[in-house]
Amino acid sequence: MIKKIQLLLVVGFLCVLARTQAQGDLSLQAILIDSTLTENANAIVRSEDIVIEINSINSVTVKTKRIVTVLNKYGNRHADSYEPYDPDTKIKKVRAIVYNALGQEIKKFKRKDFSDRSMYDGFSLIGDNRFIYFDHTPVDYPYTMVYESEVESKNTAFIEPWFPIANYHLSVEKASYQVVNPAKIPLRTKEKAFDGYPIEITKGDQEITYVLSKVSALRKEYKSPSFKDIAPNGKITLGNFSLVNVEGAADDWTSMGKWQYQNLVSGRDQLPESVISKISELVANAGSKKEKAKIIYEYVQNKTRYVSVQLGIGGWMPMMAEDVDRLGYGDCKALTNYTKALLETQDIPAYYTVVYGDSDKRDIDADFASMQGNHVILNIPDEEEDIWLECTSQTAPFNFIGDFTDDRNVLVVKPDGGEIKRTKKYKPEENTLHTTATIFLQPDASIVADITAVSKGLQYDWRYLTKLKPVKDQKLYYKEYWDYVNNLNILSLDLKDDKDNISYHEKLKVNARNYATKTGSRLLLMPNAFNRIKSKKPKYKDRKTPLVISRGYVDSDEYIINIPSGYVVNKLPEEKVFETIFGTYSYHLEKLDESRLKFTRKLKIKDGGYPKEKYEEYRQFMTKIRNTDKTKIVLKQQ
Repeated sequence: MIKKIQLLLVVGFLCVLARTQAQGDLSLQAILIDSTLTENANAIVRSEDIVIEINSINSVTVKTKRIVTVLNKYGNRHADSYEPYDPDTKIKKVRAIVYNALGQEIKKFKRKDFSDRSMYDGFSLIGDNRFIYFDHTPVDYPYTMVYESEVESKNTAFIEPWFPIANYHLSVEKASYQVVNPAKIPLRTKEKAFDGYPIEITKGDQEITYVLSKVSALRKEYKSPSFKDIAPNGKITLGNFSLVNVEGAADDWTSMGKWQYQNLVSGRDQLPESVISKISELVANAGSKKEKAKIIYEYVQNKTRYVSVQLGIGGWMPMMAEDVDRLGYGDCKALTNYTKALLETQDIPAYYTVVYGDSDKRDIDADFASMQGNHVILNIPDEEEDIWLECTSQTAPFNFIGDFTDDRNVLVVKPDGGEIKRTKKYKPEENTLHTTATIFLQPDASIVADITAVSKGLQYDWRYLTKLKPVKDQKLYYKEYWDYVNNLNILSLDLKDDKDNISYHEKLKVNARNYATKTGSRLLLMPNAFNRIKSKKPKYKDRKTPLVISRGYVDSDEYIINIPSGYVVNKLPEEKVFETIFGTYSYHLEKLDESRLKFTRKLKIKDGGYPKEKYEEYRQFMTKIRNTDKTKIVLKQQ
């Protein structure tokens, strides 16, 4: 009897086990996910465990295990499927397993299933960065990816930071990050945007652990701060480190900048005597240091082109200046160092400057000295103001950096140490677009117009490259820019880039059928033909983030509108003036004589940060502008 009962228990246990296996791993079943984590989410990090092992100054191991449930096609980007490496990085382990919605295994990827390819970016001449990856094409959603890797690197100058929430529309069930440091190498940490998030911090003797639990997906909001400024992140750096077998030590920007100068920049500025003589002749008649610098900058633009070289320490160290001169190409580091060397032959001090290049402004962290930045520009101290040169561009005017590196903290690398400076900020009054037009309205409701536009500052930056496009693409640009003008036809174009005054001049002749609306004996005309606020700004019931206007500008418009013979204006709209903390707007229409109207408009937008409670006021301001821009007048046939 006892044996019979034991047999029944065993059979029962096996049945339960079989049923569980058939159903899949309960912890990976998508149906069990908390509903608060699925709202606004494209994917959910079920768990992420990152362990950073500091083995020595010359060795760091990163162990990662990440489980992500992907809810739709937009979440695929969060399912890890690749691992980068180089000669100083060894992938010791990597694997992935895909599960379906019920937690049942679909496919397993071992190291042999990963493809290996060069991390070629399309403009690098040579590089030794590679990555392994696998392709998974999901058949159904949701699915879950379990990814594990172990990677060892000789480079300890860069310790992987902690970004538990990688992007918008990504929920996190649990994420942990641990730095294990048995050698007790001094390290520094910095936490940012931790407030308001359920994060546990444990700090020991030169070690640290972060744990985040249950955070719902963030939804992107219009004109919110940069994601990196609102999502929690932790940065780690070692006081003693190694970069491609070059050891260093730094605890502030002075020492970090000095190390970079001595090990990456110094001694790479040698030039042949023939080159020095040529440059001396070139600038012989220049009357000032600034004029000499401009001649040398334009010489570099005409002589060189941008080609990236990412080989070994070449990822951080510039090519020799004489090699750039001989070959005629280089990356941002090489071209900046070459320009620096040429300037210094004429006793013009210039400094290699590390920056984060991106139209989305990003600062070198002034309070956290470490290896930072992704781009290099040149700084020339001047009595009036610093001169900044973008040495990779063959088209940018002298001392104009545009929105790729404007208004942000940078590291100026000097022989005696690093210095944090801020690049030029282009004020709203500098970022101007002045448009004039003479418009001839025809009795059939079509228009013919001569348009002239002059842009400066960042508005110049946003427009001047149009001149380099083929004529066909130029015409397409204007049709898309004025997409609210139906049946627009570009009859002629004359584009001029005035680099000396950093202004861009556009002259166009256009026509458009049925621009106005003809109803019986009347014509309905929208006077503002060529500069309108087009898009509606989104409305939020409960906005979460502050309002950020990253760059201000000023638009001014003046059109003369010629009325067809036999028509008179029924009534002109009243002048509109809106004044807010975000800027000002004015709209005015006046009658010059029986056949001509004058339209004037001016819009100034101020840059700045504003509390989230101010967003609705900003939205209403922009809505009023949009509605006013679409104002119509009635022309009546006599």
